[in-house]
Amino acid sequence: MKISAYYLQTLQNRIDIVGHNIANGNTIGFKETLQSLEEAFDTRELSNTVALFGGVMPEVDYFNIQGNLYHGKRLDLSQGALLQTDNPLDLAVNGTGFFQVRTPDGRIGFTRTGIFMLDARGQIVNNQGMLLEPEIPVPPHTFNIHVGNDGKITGVVDGEPEVLGQIQLAEFDNPHGLEQGGDNLFFASEASGEPRTGVPGTNGLGIIQSGMLERSNANFVNAMTQLIQFQKAYQVELRTIKNQDEMFHQAITMRG
Repeated sequence: MKISAYYLQTLQNRIDIVGHNIANGNTIGFKETLQSLEEAFDTRELSNTVALFGGVMPEVDYFNIQGNLYHGKRLDLSQGALLQTDNPLDLAVNGTGFFQVRTPDGRIGFTRTGIFMLDARGQIVNNQGMLLEPEIPVPPHTFNIHVGNDGKITGVVDGEPEVLGQIQLAEFDNPHGLEQGGDNLFFASEASGEPRTGVPGTNGLGIIQSGMLERSNANFVNAMTQLIQFQKAYQVELRTIKNQDEMFHQAITMRG
């Protein structure tokens, strides 16, 4: 009975994750969550899972049931398809790297969602109002803003061409170890290591494509297939628990 309850919780976790992937199928910059389920007798048997999750312990639900049950998850960081918008401050990373933004509480967050715009103060912010880092102020009366593949931002200020600033991308030794925040935002962690920043197109970093946005990389067909499978398994397990409970009560009644 106890093992069935743990398995039921694991199935519910999987249903929740797949549902989250499906719900974000059209979310710009979204990275779907992949899942792993393994059984082992102690943590030494987690070597395959650790390797799968980038060499660090994944986020796991640990159940001590004769053979231990591990339900792990990690990000799928594969490239999403690019959507053309022709808005010069819609930016997509083509390749490795994350945009850097400053959250309201002063933390540096990392994201693949490149929906940027100018705020009332002439600062470049994302669609949640978070400042692009490093900050790039845009003077009043700036026209023809252009973002190059190398992240250099230029514009025409008072009739003269001018370099406004340089976007830097961040990368990590183990991006699968990033701490997940809300709204497609991630934070550095002990597992991910500290960020390394650089100019797009150098040292293995991807390039920036202006007028483009990166679509969600969630696979809708696979996710729907998984959801149906997990829901069916959940219903079967519920019936199993119910039958076990009925048999238990019948046995008590007969003994009484």
